[in-house]
Amino acid sequence: MQFRVRSIYLGDKVVNDFVMEASDEASLRNQLVSQGQTILSVRELGHQKSSIGLFKYFKHEKRESYPLFCRELRTLTQAGMSVVEAVDTLAAREHLANNSNTLPQSLLAKLQQGKSLSGSLSELAQSPAVLIAAVRAGERTSNLSEALNDYLRFDALVEQLKRKVISASIYPALVSSLGFAISAFLLVVVMPNFARMYQNLRGGTSGTTAVIITISNFVNKYQFEVILGLLFAIGWFFWWAISGRAKQFIMNLINMVPYVKHKIDDFYLAMMYQTLALLLKGGYPMTEAMSVAGQSALSVEIKASLIQSLHKIEQGALVSQSLSDAQLCDEVGRRLMAAAERNGAFHVAADVVSNMHRERFELFVERMTRIIEPVLLMLVALMVGTIVVMMYLPIFDMTTRVR
Repeated sequence: MQFRVRSIYLGDKVVNDFVMEASDEASLRNQLVSQGQTILSVRELGHQKSSIGLFKYFKHEKRESYPLFCRELRTLTQAGMSVVEAVDTLAAREHLANNSNTLPQSLLAKLQQGKSLSGSLSELAQSPAVLIAAVRAGERTSNLSEALNDYLRFDALVEQLKRKVISASIYPALVSSLGFAISAFLLVVVMPNFARMYQNLRGGTSGTTAVIITISNFVNKYQFEVILGLLFAIGWFFWWAISGRAKQFIMNLINMVPYVKHKIDDFYLAMMYQTLALLLKGGYPMTEAMSVAGQSALSVEIKASLIQSLHKIEQGALVSQSLSDAQLCDEVGRRLMAAAERNGAFHVAADVVSNMHRERFELFVERMTRIIEPVLLMLVALMVGTIVVMMYLPIFDMTTRVR
């Protein structure tokens, strides 16, 4: 079940407002209290469909352009403006463009009430937790520009992986759509013409000839119903994809293939370690950074493992061993984090581990693209070729009868 939570950390003046998933309210409260949060309110939202991880992240929603806002805010603050002046400038530009309820205008109203930038962002429902944490770290160190730079580098990594997945899926989608369109054209338009030609065929028919004549007669007789059925199938497919059922179905299939699931986990881990690197560089302690990373985790399994590792660290366990026990890093990652325990450069180690998982995921996407493309072409060619051959086989049968 989903709950909207308002809480505050002891010693922090900013109220956190976020949505969290838990089996019941009691376990949610226990989990937040164990993280050192003071709960202000908990409101039940309902059930959430699970197993949408990667696809949930790539879901297209109407959201404010936070990266664009961060780039413009960074430019204005580096030019000498204060945060309030910079946001006021951006809000004035949106007002002149007759845009209402934009991100700068919403933030300006909260900043004018005396709230900090991180506090204002935290009160907006769609603000990324990573951005809020990065801005808060910049406010602690009085280096907001560097914090915005760190978040923009994080967003660039996310967009890079996102583009790779989208680019890899465009070609298979085009080939599949083209193959389906050609097959539908042959079945609805071409096949009825063959049916009329085969109606005068005398004598008994058998095998493929009988099949193609039966299909041709059926399509010719119920052509309107066939076209309506195809349109209904297309509409149902789009509804299936938009409603989230397709995502859940595909993720269930992925979870059934251990190799593919392991590669998808590389994407989740790359994002998790990049979040840790950003927050640790901004001055967050490891436990607080892991708590924020848990809120931003894309996978329910990764979030649970991160919470398990966090509890062990709070009890005095080593960071490297805790992450390894929770299966959040392999042997190379464990040794990198162990080295960071000696030299204190946790943000460098987290960045290296993130790059390792990112490269593995990119290599997986590239290999799968090279495998799927020729296989998909062969399947489409086989499907279309089978229909064409079945249409022309009766002609050869007719020729044999004439002889």
